[in-house]
Amino acid sequence: MGMSSTSTDNPLAALDSHVAGPLEELVQALDGVGLDRGLLELCAARIEQMIGGGASAASPQDDRERVVLAFTEQYVLDAHGVTDELCAELNAHLSPPELSALTTAIATFEALARSRAVLKGVME
Repeated sequence: MGMSSTSTDNPLAALDSHVAGPLEELVQALDGVGLDRGLLELCAARIEQMIGGGASAASPQDDRERVVLAFTEQYVLDAHGVTDELCAELNAHLSPPELSALTTAIATFEALARSRAVLKGVME
């Protein structure tokens, strides 16, 4: 799943422009935060798999990807369940600005995946 979208696969197309515009701008802004785009795409694919039943997401290739995916999964399942240990691991692999951008990206991808799931019948 890429960071950009077309009108045919964009759940925001079915939303009011006052909602769609800012969300689309946020998605585009995440491209330029300095966090590895491949890592963001891995998170987006895992979220889409978890919420929308999408294709199987790639497996983590290193410790950084493993920790980021563990955080992504826990955040989507229950953000309150993120442990101090997981936060410490994240901080060992990401700078504070990267971690802030990652959390924003995950929240955005989750919102978009849930929108796709809810709007699936409308968009078909």
